[in-house]
Amino acid sequence: MNNPNEALLRGSIEDNQFRLFACETTAIVQQIRDIHDLYPLPSILMGRLITAVALMSGELKAPQGEISIRIDAKGPLKGGIVIANKEGMLKGYAFVPQLWLPENQDNFQVGKALGKGTFTVIRQSGLKAPYQGKIELQDGEIGSDLAYYYHQSEQLPSAVNLGVLIDQEARIRAAGGIMIQALPQADKELALQIEENMKNTPNVSDLMDMGMTIKEILEKFVLKGLSWQISKSTPIRFQCDCSKERFARGLLLLGKAELQDLREDISPVCHYCSAVYTFTKDEIEDLIKSLD
Repeated sequence: MNNPNEALLRGSIEDNQFRLFACETTAIVQQIRDIHDLYPLPSILMGRLITAVALMSGELKAPQGEISIRIDAKGPLKGGIVIANKEGMLKGYAFVPQLWLPENQDNFQVGKALGKGTFTVIRQSGLKAPYQGKIELQDGEIGSDLAYYYHQSEQLPSAVNLGVLIDQEARIRAAGGIMIQALPQADKELALQIEENMKNTPNVSDLMDMGMTIKEILEKFVLKGLSWQISKSTPIRFQCDCSKERFARGLLLLGKAELQDLREDISPVCHYCSAVYTFTKDEIEDLIKSLD
């Protein structure tokens, strides 16, 4: 069942001088943690990434629109990929789901465990070729990397607060995020005020763990003293769109010769949701025949 609190909020600040995106993702991050049996460090990484891509999905306009973030890093955490569509469907996976580092404190420092790497954003409208933008990781903590991506790739000043709080057993206590972007007509003094408010706002997940909602965090901290409104709320959820038919189409891309080498049953696993799809020898033969 979807959590009614888990929605992407879109809004505006001070007569549309700034645009606002905010969401709670606690249950979604917990679901991803459970599906992939994530250790603490990959849990924090995926929590921040899935929240970041949910915030970015607020800019999608095409019905078939989709946006993804991919981290490729040289450190032991390696990175991960997350995808969101216009309908609020989120999915993703970590490249190293069961990473545990020798020093206990290192298992909570995402940037340190990622090291040098790249932050890639891919947008698909379903109507034309995908657009891809890439930057070098700044500190690997995801929020600052997302803000830097918007500044470098789209010349859009952005302030981002992402939070994931886990307990000693890697259960997700709270997760969520806020992103504010200054539009070209934005007043510089107001921009400085919002920036200062964001700096003085405790981590969003800590405030959520204290019982505050995202709207309350906006009102009491981030947008204190400013006029703002929420214009749209879209439910968000973890949902994978894999199917046996999609895997069959993927197998067909292997070609007849390679399929003929698969004489035993095979059971490919979906990276995003861990669903298993078994293809019997007879089903593989049917795929081969369909290529004749």
